[in-house]
Amino acid sequence: MKVIPKRKLVPVITDLREYRQAAVNTISYTKKMVERYGDVCEVSFTGVKNYFIHDPEVIKEVLTTQSGKFKRTYLFRAFRKFLGNGLFTSDGDDHKQQRRLIKPAFHPRRIEEYGDIMAKCALDEIKNWNVGDTININQAMTNITLKVITGTLFGSELQGVAIEKVKRTMPVVFEVMINIIQNPVYVFCLEKEIKIPIVKKFFRLKEEMVKVIHEIISSYRKDENNTRTDLLTMLINAKDEETGLGMNDEQIRDEVLTFFVAGHETTTLALTWTLYLIGKHPEIATAFYEEVKKVIGTRLPTAQDYQLLLHTKNIFKESLRVYPPAWTFARETTEDVVIKDYHFPKGSVLWTITYLLHHNEKYFHDAEQFIPSRWDDEKIKELPKYAYFPFGGGNRMCIGEGFAWMEGILVLATIASRFRLQLPKDFSTSINPVFSLKTKDEILMTVQRLV
Repeated sequence: MKVIPKRKLVPVITDLREYRQAAVNTISYTKKMVERYGDVCEVSFTGVKNYFIHDPEVIKEVLTTQSGKFKRTYLFRAFRKFLGNGLFTSDGDDHKQQRRLIKPAFHPRRIEEYGDIMAKCALDEIKNWNVGDTININQAMTNITLKVITGTLFGSELQGVAIEKVKRTMPVVFEVMINIIQNPVYVFCLEKEIKIPIVKKFFRLKEEMVKVIHEIISSYRKDENNTRTDLLTMLINAKDEETGLGMNDEQIRDEVLTFFVAGHETTTLALTWTLYLIGKHPEIATAFYEEVKKVIGTRLPTAQDYQLLLHTKNIFKESLRVYPPAWTFARETTEDVVIKDYHFPKGSVLWTITYLLHHNEKYFHDAEQFIPSRWDDEKIKELPKYAYFPFGGGNRMCIGEGFAWMEGILVLATIASRFRLQLPKDFSTSINPVFSLKTKDEILMTVQRLV
């Protein structure tokens, strides 16, 4: 067996000195440990075996070949209090069954059908913009992605008080959830349902969400409208190809909550970071607006335009490299595991900071720079699969990856077909890595006429 390098652990003392660094400044702390001890190293704390894993071949084994020997970590027990046993939080056979049931809803042909909704939702947000306006991009992209997920999940014909309440409540409950995740005491209280104020607020908000979603599901079942093509209808009608069984209302509710979280938070951030990067790089911006003008003109983009917007796709892809919204993940071993002659004992936690892999000079030249054209370089084909994976990998790869790509490109193209966005001179921001990779500051951009 290979000896895994490790930093010295002095029980309790090391915890006091380093735990806050690891929890609050995770990226810089991990980078320091990896630079000192290597891509596979042990950084344990008292009572918990922790390993940092930044070797693409080891990551591949964790996520694919030997994925059955791993489970989600303790943080996901807290997330289950919100999302139930949906695709994001489930493990083992439950996860496999849910993925089989949901997969048809994200077939490429189905995603193409959602293209018009995506573009129209973006247009609905920007139609009231005027030249000279200052736009809060974080908020605008949140508005668009919430409209997209409600439009594709519930269908454009279902509107009213229930849908508006879902759209209004979801960001609030998610923000409370993030605040809980950042504090280990809150996590413990949520898991044990100890009703401190923030936990009480969480359960009150969740109860409101669950009530509304159950009302919507019930109305769908009573309506029995088989002509609908929205995601909720597909979930209600889904049957497991192996067992012939469908989902009960509780399972559907958990997936609806999961779609809201996964369907708007990460895409909001991806779009926000992309517009920020376009604004920071005038030459790239010029090429972006020119491509949209050539392919789209001033009409509304469609799913058929997706394949034609090559430079726009490279911009979005490079943005996901520089600022991956899902910036880290972890797995816990359920038994002793050996990968590449490294031994990981049962109960140990393996952490990977995707952000660090995406910024590694071994895999990306000038890794700190925003270079969309790198994705046209023939050498990029030699990139190890798990050196760039903004949507995860293996059987836990984001099932909505194709959806996110389509949404990202069509939203960007819709904006660029109407306006040009300008960052304030010399403005810069940095990362705020909480559960997802947020911007440290709000991104404010000025609306300009197209040239």
